[in-house]
Amino acid sequence: MDTEEKIDALLEKQACIIDIFPETVPQKPDDRYFKIEEYFQNNRESVDRKFMDIMLKLFCYFDIILVTQEVEKESPQAEQLIGTLESFFEGETGYVILLFIECDAMLSVNREDLYMTVYNADGHLKKLISELADSEGLFFYKAKDKN
Repeated sequence: MDTEEKIDALLEKQACIIDIFPETVPQKPDDRYFKIEEYFQNNRESVDRKFMDIMLKLFCYFDIILVTQEVEKESPQAEQLIGTLESFFEGETGYVILLFIECDAMLSVNREDLYMTVYNADGHLKKLISELADSEGLFFYKAKDKN
């Protein structure tokens, strides 16, 4: 199975969210969430740093395939991962995917999002992500089903 097929298959698995909010924010008549989201979008540095720190720490524990619009690299060197993530957080690419080779799991983040999505995480990976999110002041929870 090639990387694209692997990503497509994982997108169908259970998703969890690493988020700045502890749960999905309900719709309010005054659309206050969107005003707050705009504030966070315009002041992303803190959130971006937390996301980058989580991804770098996970890299210390797991072998990955790094995927962006421009790059697909199995077992990247630390410097390559750092450089790619820095470029992503500077707005030079639209998304980053970390495929966890030995876990059959995936973490993805899109440039415009204030959350990261983890697919098919269980066991040690799920526990570790929960602990890392908590240490960064973020929340880790099961995503609502697509249906």
